[in-house]
Amino acid sequence: MPDQQGAMSDTRNQLSQRDRVAAERRVHGHALGYQPFRMKPVHFATNFLLALSGQQHRLEWLNKTSVPKHRPLRDNDQYVAEVLHPILIEQGRLGKEVTLPELKALRAHLNAAFNNDGAALAARFDGYSSFGIDYSTPALSYLAGQSKNHGLSGSFVVQVLSLTEDGKSVIAGSRRILERSSTPAAELGRPLQDAETLPWEDPFPGDLAPGATEMAQRAAAVMHPQTAALRLLVTNIERLQPSHALRYLVIGACAWLILYQLRRVPGVPEPVLLMDCLQGNNPRLRDCSQASYAQALDRFARSYAVLRETGHLDACSDADWRIATDSGGAKLLRALEEHFRDFAVRCGFAQPRSSRQAHKHFELQADTLRVLAWSVLGPDELVELPTFADRLRDTWAVCVGASSADGNQIRNAGIGPLDSDDDLVPNAKAFKELLVRLNLAVEPSDGLALCALNPEDHI
Repeated sequence: MPDQQGAMSDTRNQLSQRDRVAAERRVHGHALGYQPFRMKPVHFATNFLLALSGQQHRLEWLNKTSVPKHRPLRDNDQYVAEVLHPILIEQGRLGKEVTLPELKALRAHLNAAFNNDGAALAARFDGYSSFGIDYSTPALSYLAGQSKNHGLSGSFVVQVLSLTEDGKSVIAGSRRILERSSTPAAELGRPLQDAETLPWEDPFPGDLAPGATEMAQRAAAVMHPQTAALRLLVTNIERLQPSHALRYLVIGACAWLILYQLRRVPGVPEPVLLMDCLQGNNPRLRDCSQASYAQALDRFARSYAVLRETGHLDACSDADWRIATDSGGAKLLRALEEHFRDFAVRCGFAQPRSSRQAHKHFELQADTLRVLAWSVLGPDELVELPTFADRLRDTWAVCVGASSADGNQIRNAGIGPLDSDDDLVPNAKAFKELLVRLNLAVEPSDGLALCALNPEDHI
C-alpha cells in the first residue's frame, strides 16, 4: 500500500510539472510569440531555415560520424569509431581502403565543418536523446528537424514576415539565397547523407498558444522599420557568395529578433543601445554602455508584467498566469534574462562573451556591423557619417555619438551624463575608423567620412 501511495504521489507531481510547463509555454506564446530558451544563432537559424524551406532530413549517419564519441553509452555503440568503421564500409559510405585511424581523423574534420557552432550533439539515435541538434548549415540538405533549442523563434519571425509586403519580399529573397547556398563544405558530408527529403510541418503556433498568432500580427506592425531594413539587406546580399549571403541573412534576422524583444511593448520609449567603440579606454563611456545594456535587459525581462498590467495580455488566462508566475515570477524573469543575455552576446551586439563576466556592455562585432550597414544603405548610396549614424539609431537603436541627435537620445533614455567633446566625439571617431577598416567608409578629406557598401567605387 505505501508503494502504491508513493507511485500515486509521483504521478501527481509529474502531472503538476507537465501542467506548469504547459502553462508557461502558453504564457510565452501570448506574451512573446515563441519560447525564450538559452539560444545560439545556429539554433535560431535551424528553425528559421526549416520554416522557409518546409523540408528536413534525418541525417542519422552524418550525426553518428561527425559527433565523435570516446566512451560508449552501451555495447556496440555506433557513435564509437571502432563500431562505426565497419558499418560505414558495409553501407558503401566509406571506401574499403579507409583505415580506422583515418576515419578518426576524418571525424574530427567533419565535426569542425558541421559543428563549428558547438550545437551538433549526439541526436535521437540508438538511445541518445539530445535536446537539440543544429548543424552549421552549408546547404539545405543539412537541415534536421530534431532541434528544440530554438523555441519556434524562427517560425515566429517567418510568420510575422508573411503578414506584410516587405516581409513577403524578405521571405522570397531568403528562399532564393537558401536554394543556392550549397558550398564546398556541403560536398564533404554528402556520402553520409540520406537521399530522402522529408517534409517539415511547422508546429507554430500549436506548440505555443493561439495568442502567438495575435502576437505575430502585432509584431508585423511594430517591426515595420526593421522588416523594411531586412528587405534592403536581402536585396544587397543576394549578389554575394552563397556562404556569405546565408550567414548575413541569419545575422540580420537575429538582429530583427533582438529589436523585437525591446520594441514590442506598446507605449514605451524607443530603446537606445549605446555602443562602446573605444573598447573600455574611456571608463565613463564604458559605464554608460553597461547602463544601456542593463536597461535593455531589464526592459525585456519585465515586459511580461508590463503587458499584463496594461491589458495587453488579457487573452492569457488567469490560471496560466498564476501558474507561470508562482513564487513571484522569479523563474519566468530568469528565463527572459538568460535568453536576452545569451542571444545579444552571440549575435554580436554585446560583450564580453564570457558568461562569468556579469557586467556586459554594447559593442558591435564586425560582421554584425556589416550586416546592419547593408540593411540601411542602398546599393549605390554614398552618405555622410552622421546620416548613416541616424539610420542605424532610428532602425536598429544603435547609438555611437556620430549624429548631432545622439546626445539628446542618450539623455532622454536616462543614460549618462556624457560629455560631447570628451566622450561622444572620441567614440564616433573610433566608430568611423572601424567602418574604414571594414571598407564601409572612406575619408576623402579631413573631417569628411562617407559611408557606402563599397565606398571606394564612388571615388
